[in-house]
Amino acid sequence: MSGEVRWQIQAVLFLLLLLAVSVCDIRTREIPDSLQLGIAGLSLLCFSPENLAGILGAVPYLMTALFFDNGIGGGDVKLAAATGLVLGLPASLAASLLGLTGFILYAGVCSGIKRLLGKEGKEGYPVGPFLSAGAIAAYLLKNGGTIL
Repeated sequence: MSGEVRWQIQAVLFLLLLLAVSVCDIRTREIPDSLQLGIAGLSLLCFSPENLAGILGAVPYLMTALFFDNGIGGGDVKLAAATGLVLGLPASLAASLLGLTGFILYAGVCSGIKRLLGKEGKEGYPVGPFLSAGAIAAYLLKNGGTIL
């Protein structure tokens, strides 16, 4: 199988699995391990030893999950690690930057609207859809030659 065909298969499966991650996280606030394993397994389709360093992109998520209550969950840590294996470290960091920027903007707007409406209390938001969107964007940028 040629490299181009493997890349196309990986791209479609990556997109579908991240879409499934987003739907699950929105509905249940959990990301199934089977989806995480599927994403990590995609790294074998277009394997590059340099991509193994992408797992380090999960370290900030792990530190946040360990040291802060009610923040990032274990599913988000595993998602960052799995997508990092597919993306490699530079693109994994770009995915985090893109995804978390989107999340902060979304949560900020929602919180602002709640305050304007006089509603109180903290509300949690699923992070998986934003990490997925960042990973998809970084994947496309990487394979289009914008990210090393």
